This record gives sequence, C-alpha cells and structure tokens, in this order.
Amino acid sequence: MLSSCSDGEGGCMDLSVSRSRILRELQFVQGVVERKTTVPVLANALLETKGNQLTVTASDLDVTLRCSCAADIRVAGALSVPARKLFDIIRLLPESDVHMKALSSDWMQITCSRARFKIPSLPKESFPVIPAVTGDGLNLPADALRRMIPRCSYAITQEETRYTLSGALLRVTPGGLTMVSSDGHRLVVLDYGAPFDQLVDRVEALVPKKTLLELGKLVAEGDAPVQFGLSQNHLFFTVEGRLMVSRVLSGRFPNYEMVIPRDNRIVMRAPTGELTEALRRVSIMTDLESRGVCMALEEGSVDLLATSPDAGTASESLPVAYEGPALKVNFNAEYLLDFLTTVESNEVDFFFKDHEAQVLVKPAREGDGEDPLEYSYVIMPLK
Repeated sequence: MLSSCSDGEGGCMDLSVSRSRILRELQFVQGVVERKTTVPVLANALLETKGNQLTVTASDLDVTLRCSCAADIRVAGALSVPARKLFDIIRLLPESDVHMKALSSDWMQITCSRARFKIPSLPKESFPVIPAVTGDGLNLPADALRRMIPRCSYAITQEETRYTLSGALLRVTPGGLTMVSSDGHRLVVLDYGAPFDQLVDRVEALVPKKTLLELGKLVAEGDAPVQFGLSQNHLFFTVEGRLMVSRVLSGRFPNYEMVIPRDNRIVMRAPTGELTEALRRVSIMTDLESRGVCMALEEGSVDLLATSPDAGTASESLPVAYEGPALKVNFNAEYLLDFLTTVESNEVDFFFKDHEAQVLVKPAREGDGEDPLEYSYVIMPLK
C-alpha cells in the first residue's frame, strides 16, 4: 500500500520511472516553460503522483500543458523543480529507471545507474492552478490540425499592438474546420472539409500563436481525435491523454472574407519547386528592408528580378503557363517563400487583377484527387 503525505511536506514523493517515458513528456512541456521570468515557479515543472502515474505540468499563465506517464510510486507527493535542468539531466542519463525522491520541501534527489543529482524544489502550492475542463467538447481530426497549423502560424503578426491578429481564428462549423491568420500584409485561409454532425451552429475562438505552435507538436504523430473544448476564457485541447489549456484571445478577428479577391482573372500556373528555388537564389540580392522581388510576366514565362544598391542585381527566368498581358508585380520574397515552402502540390496558381491589387495564390488542383484541405494565400504587392 502506498504511503502518502500532504502536498508540500518535506520527505514527500519517492518514485521510479523509465528514462525514455519521462523524457518524452518533458520534451513536450519545454516549449511552455518560461525561460526568462520574474516569477521563479514559472520556470519549473510540477511533478505529481496520481495512482501509478507521474504527471508533469508546465505553465506560463497563458498556456498550461499537463502530461503523464506510468511510474512505480513508492511515496505519493507533489513538488515542482526547474524544468530545463530536469530535462537536461534526464536527456543525458543512460537508458534505465530513474529514481526521484524528495529530500525535503526544498530539494529533490535524482539517481540513475551511478549518476546522482540534487536539484532545488518548490511546494505544489506555489504552482499555478489549472482551470477545470468544461463540457464534452468536439473531436477534431488530428490530420487536419497537423496540416493546417504549419500553414497558418507563419502569417500571424509579430506586432503586439495588433492584438486580434496575434493569434489564429479557429472556426468549427457543421461542414468543416477553418483556420485563418494575418499580419496585415498577407492572409492565410485554410478550410478542411469534415462533418461535425453534432453541431447546429459554428464554434470559434482566437487561438494565441504559442498555443497553436505547441498544439502542432502534440499532433505531430498519431491519428487519435483531438478533444477540443471552449469556455468563456479558456481553450482545452486533449491529445492522446495530454491536456493543454490556453487563454482565449479577446476581441473579434477582422472580416477576412472581404479581403479575398473575387475577380482576379489573370492566372499564372508555375512549377512549385522551380519557382521556390529560383526565388531563393534571386532573393540573395534583395534589399534587406523590403526584401522586394519583381515578378515580370509575359506569355509563357516569368522573370524574377532583384536589385540592391549595395549588393548588386539578380535575375532568373522560368517557363510558366501564362497567356495574359505583360505585367510587373513586386512582392516581399520572404512572404512568397513562406507560402511556397508549405505547399504540397507540384504547381501553384497565381490570380492577378493588376500590378497593385492583392494577389490570390493557391496550390493547383491535381487530377481527380479529392483533398479535403483548401489552402488560400492572399498577399499585397509592394508599392
């Protein structure tokens, strides 16, 4: 029978756990832990015993991640220890069982094979309280999130003053899942067709960028559905037993549908790989501030041109499917590359109106294959 003690009491917690099991969970929580903080406990991971499980929790007050793994619990207890230090220790240990024991309310001992460490600890009471999960939520397809997150996160603004653009819009309707992001210069819209028959209306929330990136790590492997819940102030994602709780960004995402061009009838189809590599080469000579590249279109070809007063010039021509008028459009090369490097299709379609209006770019539909994901990218030309 397990002996136990009240949380925070000296001498609590004595357990053994497989190195590979705890290392995997510690890897997940590293992205949540605050590296530089004025609140010392936010640099810690909370270790708790529950039955025959060791639970590892990290929080920065905005995002909280709780993971668990099987362990041999000798004495139940809870305490928090420096997350990065614990990860570095476990990562370099030999593959064997790791013994962790609280020596007092201030120190924890780690032993494995012939290695022994003593690291500082804090009582459980000093660690942030995790909001309770509310409701049953929805089951989101893991594959959809795995494909959508890397194609959406790059366009989220880095400007803290643009609060409603500092995350992505996540919308679930009876007909599918939508994710939208923008930084004011470009817009990403992702629609994934999947039935949510239990919904009668749409559910939507603004998801902070950090939350989105950490969720992307959780769904990187496996196809088990992701449980998604929403309260007034928090989002809940459960992925194969791991729970992530995040604050919801307040405010309303701009009406993105008004930005999507509807009458851009000048179309260029280009090979994705060749355009990407040519753009990378030409962009070496771009101005460091604007990163501007000129795309000069003529029938059957596109010329990529870059000029910098200090660096010099570069140009490269590509054969493309284009039958429209001669047209020159200036783009930020990095913005184009962000899109092109996340495209799975062999070709991409550019939809132009003129040299000034926003341009719609989409992966070209190939054959009769029905891809449930529709990927739209709207980019403003440089003046």
